[in-house]
Amino acid sequence: MNCASGDRMHSSRLSVIIGIAAFMAVLVAMPSPAEAQTVVVAGFGGRAKRLAKQARTALIKALDNTGVKMISYGQYLRKAKRSRIPGKRALMPRSIRRLAGNMKLNGVITGAATQKGRRRILVINVFNKRGKRVLKKAYRLKKDVFPAPVAGKLAGVIVEKLGGRTVAAAAEPPPTAETPPAAKEPAATDSGGEKTGGNDAFLPPWARTEKKTETASATETGTSTEPAAATTTEVSKPAPLHKRKSTHGSVPDILVAAGMSGNLRAGLNPRHESGIYPGLRIDGRVFMGSFLDMPVVRDIGFSGLFNMGLGLKYHLSGGENWDSTMMQWQAALNYRLAINSVLLAPAFVVRVGYGSTKNTIDTDNTAAVSAGYSYPFAAIDIYLMLYKPIVRLFVSGGYLFLVTGSEDVSDTGMGFTIRGGLDADLFDNLHIGIGYEMWEFFGLKVEANEVSDTYQTFFLRVGWNFK
Repeated sequence: MNCASGDRMHSSRLSVIIGIAAFMAVLVAMPSPAEAQTVVVAGFGGRAKRLAKQARTALIKALDNTGVKMISYGQYLRKAKRSRIPGKRALMPRSIRRLAGNMKLNGVITGAATQKGRRRILVINVFNKRGKRVLKKAYRLKKDVFPAPVAGKLAGVIVEKLGGRTVAAAAEPPPTAETPPAAKEPAATDSGGEKTGGNDAFLPPWARTEKKTETASATETGTSTEPAAATTTEVSKPAPLHKRKSTHGSVPDILVAAGMSGNLRAGLNPRHESGIYPGLRIDGRVFMGSFLDMPVVRDIGFSGLFNMGLGLKYHLSGGENWDSTMMQWQAALNYRLAINSVLLAPAFVVRVGYGSTKNTIDTDNTAAVSAGYSYPFAAIDIYLMLYKPIVRLFVSGGYLFLVTGSEDVSDTGMGFTIRGGLDADLFDNLHIGIGYEMWEFFGLKVEANEVSDTYQTFFLRVGWNFK
């Protein structure tokens, strides 16, 4: 009796153990819910600020709908500051890798929106937690609106690229054998002409997407309604057929600079010489490529120069000092030819324009000669990138046609000009330059005596450029 009772108790315990083991096996076999990803959407930059703000808001909302956990960009920057990472470097790959590890992020998303004419171009980049760019998308839009359906589709692609899956995908049941296959969707295009794939030759070089390849694979969850041959975006080398070489070479599209100059002057008969005297120098240039992305037209530009002497005086040996003014200006039409694919990325700029140099002495003494020269000119500038993309060398030479004298100088003559120096671009847009230039005028007359006149300038300038 006791033996039978013991056997039944032993069988009961064994049944309980087997049941618990089976239950644990079922739990292990069940698919675990998708782990929520954590991302930061940085502030979108660019000149089309309205589109940048709206697109960022739409993308954040779309990501939130997929179940992605959002960390504010302000919190990201505060963490960068505590980690002694400057704000401008917080979105560099090394900084992203470091901060993603500290903040347990799966990715960081950046974007920029620009406008050229009627076109608006939105570029979005996605970096994973290792700081590697895993996705780049470019959209061409006619309005300052990033459509919600396009933002939703992009959010799904972002989640996939960061190694997760969307909530919607996890909740949908797999298709049954009776479910007819969904029709193949066309390339996504919004009402403003936005395209997410295909030919991107219409975009400027900086906004082009990487090469797109088609892979015959189903989605991870097997819930996609698209055909098996799904289009995915992979980061690779740009397609050779759509690649367009940079047009600016070593010459930025826009430069505005100002600084101090040290000037020397010697010439005329009787000879007039000055010691070195200070001056204020301003120069700038702009090419149409900063506004229009059209062949030939984008390399046409304009440039200008103004240099004014400060505190200049002349005097006879042992005599009184005479106040004097010196002023130079030039305006020119430019054309740029850049060869960016070879060593030093040389760029040639042809300038044709008009200029003037005047030196007036405030006295009635006939020994003092006031001089003025006006002239059309043609020059060629050569730029070489010595240390890309920071330091470049420039040299220039030009010929002055039909120099016309004024003030106490008469007749017409000729002349030439030379220029050279070094430029440095720091922090992308800060420009610093040092250089030397000279103007030589000859073949003119002062009281029937043929004379020449030479002006030299050493300059240091600081300004802003845009490539």
